[in-house]
Parts: sequence; C-alpha cells; structure tokens
Amino acid sequence: MQSSIIGKIVDNYEITAILGKGGMGVVYKAKDMTLDRVVALKMMDDNFARDEEFLKRFKSEAKALAKLQNPNIVSVFALRETEIGFALVMEFVDGNTLADRIRLQGAIPPAIALPIFKQLLIALGDAHRNNVIHRDIKPGNVMITSDNVVKVTDFGLAKIQQVINATVTMGTGGTLYYMSPEQIRALANVDARGDIYSLGMTLYETLTGRVPFETDATDFDIRQKIVEGKIPSPEKFNPALPKDLVQIVMKSIHRDPNKRFQTCAEMLEGLSKVDLKRYNGKHTPTTGEPLPVRVKASPLSPFRLKVYLPVALGVLLIAGYFLVQPLLTSSATLSIDSDPAGSKVLVDGTLIGTTPIKNYSAAAGNMTVRVDREGYFVRDTTLSLKEGENSALSIVLTKLPDRSSPPLEEKKNSIVTEKPKAVASVGMATLRLKVEPKGIVSVDGGAKSNNENEFQVTAGERSILFENPKYGSKRITVNVRPGEIKQLTCYFETYVSIVASGDAAWGLVVIDGKTTDVQTPIDGLPFGPGKHRISVAKIGFETVEGEKIVNVAPSFEKKTERLAFTLKRK
Repeated sequence: MQSSIIGKIVDNYEITAILGKGGMGVVYKAKDMTLDRVVALKMMDDNFARDEEFLKRFKSEAKALAKLQNPNIVSVFALRETEIGFALVMEFVDGNTLADRIRLQGAIPPAIALPIFKQLLIALGDAHRNNVIHRDIKPGNVMITSDNVVKVTDFGLAKIQQVINATVTMGTGGTLYYMSPEQIRALANVDARGDIYSLGMTLYETLTGRVPFETDATDFDIRQKIVEGKIPSPEKFNPALPKDLVQIVMKSIHRDPNKRFQTCAEMLEGLSKVDLKRYNGKHTPTTGEPLPVRVKASPLSPFRLKVYLPVALGVLLIAGYFLVQPLLTSSATLSIDSDPAGSKVLVDGTLIGTTPIKNYSAAAGNMTVRVDREGYFVRDTTLSLKEGENSALSIVLTKLPDRSSPPLEEKKNSIVTEKPKAVASVGMATLRLKVEPKGIVSVDGGAKSNNENEFQVTAGERSILFENPKYGSKRITVNVRPGEIKQLTCYFETYVSIVASGDAAWGLVVIDGKTTDVQTPIDGLPFGPGKHRISVAKIGFETVEGEKIVNVAPSFEKKTERLAFTLKRK
C-alpha cells in the first residue's frame, strides 16, 4: 500500500505524504476533507485488524486512555474502519522531537530545558491521575511544535492501573536506556514512579547531551548499571549544572522507587525552585531563547464532549501498538553486514548491535553508520535514506598494522635498504599528525595510523597522506629539519554558523535547495568539501539575500564562517 495511496481519498481523508512507518502500520499526512484541516492518519496492518485478542485488549483499555484530554498530549480525533483497513485519525504535530534537538545541539541549557520538562510533568501528571502509565518516556517520544508546545506521543506501551482487574502488558516494555530498575526486572507493580525514572533519565540526556552509558556497553552491562543504581552524576558530563538541578535528576533516577519523587507534581515543584541565576552567569545559551511554558487548557464544552468523547474511546492504545517509531519519523529499512562479521555497528553514535544486522528500521534522511571491530580500522559511512527505502550496506574492514615490531624500526630498515648512506648523514624529526573529522594518516606510503599519531622520520622531504572515510584524501609534502617537531592537522570540514533576523528570528536551514529540520540560530554546522548553496526558509516569509555560497576544501587551518540572513514577511 504505502506510497500507492498518496494523492487518493480514503474515507474522506486525502492522503498527501508518508510521515513514518512502524512494525504494525504506516502513518500518513492527510487532509480532512470535511473539516479542512491537516491530520496524521495511521493505517493499521490488516493482520492486526483480524486479531481478535488484539481488538479485545484495545476495547478493554480504550475507555481509560480516552480520558487523556490534555494540550500537551497528542490528541486522537477518531477511529475509522475504511475500505483499506482500520485508520486512526490523530492530531498532526508540526515540529520535531526532543531527540532531534539533542542530536543537533548537544546539551541543552537548563533555561531552555526546564520549560520543556515542566510541560512534560503536567502532561504525565494528568495521565497518572487517570491511571495511565506511559512506560516508554524518552526524547524520541517528546514532540516540540513550531510554537514551542510540548506534545507527549506514543502511548503504545501504556499500562492501565486498575484496582481489581489485572491489566495486559507487553513484556517489560520501554527503551533500555530509559527503563527503570523495576521495569527491567519485569516486576508486576510498575507504577507512575517508573515514568518519573524515565523522565529523569530523559532530563539527564537533555542537560548533558548524552546517556550515562558508553557506546560499547552491552545490554547486559546497561541493565546491571540501572538495576544496581550505578549511574554517574550528570555533573561528570556537564560540570556547570546547578547543584539543585543535579540533585533533582539523581533523585528522579534513584534505584529505589520509594526514594524518587512520588508524583509528577512533586518533581514539578522541585524544578520550579531551581535557581538558574548562577548558572546563567557562567553560561549564556546560544541555541535560542527559552521555550515558553504553554500549559493552559481550556475546558471541553458539553457539545465537544458529546461529539468527540464517544469516537475517541480507547483509540490511544492502538496508536502505539502498531507504531514503533515516533509520530513524525519517516522510516527506511537498512541491512548491514561486514567482513569480518561480528563487528559493532553504531548509527549516529547509538549502538544498534553487531553484524550482520537485518532490516534495521531507521529514520529517513542523513545518518552516519560506524562499523568497529577490535584490531581493525574504524569505518564511518554517511548514508542518505529516502522514505520507505530498503537499503543494504556492506563494509570490508582493514586490519590495523602489526604492532609487534615498532614502526620506527620498520621505517629505519626500509630507509637503510634504499639509501643506507643518507640515514647515517641525516638526523631524525617528529611529525605529529591528526585528521578532523577522524580518519587515517600515513607517511611516505608506510603503515597507516588511526586518526592521530606521532611519527619518527628521517629529516628531509616527507610525503604525508591524510584520509577521511567520508570526504576522501589530501596529500602534502613537507620538509622537516633534524630534531624538528612539526604538528599538522588536516581539517576536511568548514564550520558554519547561521543566523536569521528581520521580521523573524528563526527559520529552517536550506542546503543545496533542500529544506532541512535544522533551525536557526545554529552554531558550527559542519560542511564537507565542495560547493554548498545555503539559505533560510520559513512559511510566510521570504529571504532577502537568497542563497549564499560556501566553498569547502581540505585545509590545515580550522575554518569557520558566519552567514546572516534577513527574513521578510510576505
């Protein structure tokens, strides 16, 4: 089905684009022809539509889930049985995820992060009061709209707390990095404090730009650290954080649920008391102004209750059940193998397993795939996947040179064989070489060294090759004197800062005619070798300067550029 229904009308909804794909269905952007509004339309796989047990679970939990009427939770409008299967009609969220922002910006300053989490706590507090436990809070399930309103998505693993009847759960649920100790141990009494733990770990990542686990840690290692409570303080990765904020994070992720915040309201009160004055004196956010807190909810009128509540009963559960990707993630499928097999694979810095990897569900767009195995050079590959694309990547790794005999001796022997008299007549020199981003260096065609190393060479004219797996190579000839220490770093990227002003202070960065999800202002956006056309776009505005050109070539000086654009309202 997928792309074949683009442009068609299904049950009075005009399908306009694919927004994402999960294991149980596809999410489309659509236009509601009756109400003339944009919606997200989730089409359930026929196999699940015929599963009586699945439908039974849906009906038993639907009524409680439909109570989640909150401006910070993605709304559900209707459940329809169409000619091509069940469709869930949901609010279309114009924005990106908190995970996207962390990936683009790294650590987010507290002045910007705290308004986000205050909205999250209000949303989850409302869910908990209605006896709904989310069970999969993480940055990827937190949407932030273009108006800076937070929206919690994907209640697919939600658990309904009931006093008498046992509820149906789906295994341990959740995403490993953010799972509470009791969730990992698959205890039956996982309650709202499990969501508070996941929220605390999400706050940890937001403030530090990373999770507290190493990329090469196994799932067993991560589970053990969580269960034993061996999580380092976020100060380890961001020493400038206010002490009271660090204490809130560590309390929220305490291994003992009884020692965490017991309710979202309690944690919200703690965040409201954080003093950012000292922090702001040491660090001024450069990624934008703090997000306003948008938490005002208007009461539903009797008419709206009458119209929407009956059709919305229980539809939130089905949303998450047949989607494993965030609401607005466009998916592609990627298979990865390597020679030798059993190599670790990281996608954008996150470990996803060891080769061979079959049918990994990845977000459409650009990504960096790293294949790493002990004793071999690391291979980084940048891919650009299209929506719905099924791609395969095969990597052949190169062995690291044998270190059993010192490289210096090998070099001396080589030179003696070719020019025995020259070695006796000249002294030695030192070359300290580095590649940015990480790559490989070699001297005079000899053994290659991974990224950064020190070479002892004979004085005179030396040929140096700098290689980057993504951008190619750069060769240079240098003349070194006896006893000289020469340091060289080859930069394959230029770092561009982009700002907007005029009638609007932010817009989306446009690169080579393609609009990205990178929002201005942005500092140090890397561009590889070549000619790049850069601009800024925003709906309802025009860019006065049009496009600006950035020419990038490998250089031995770190280059930065600043581009300023003026947005004028049309």
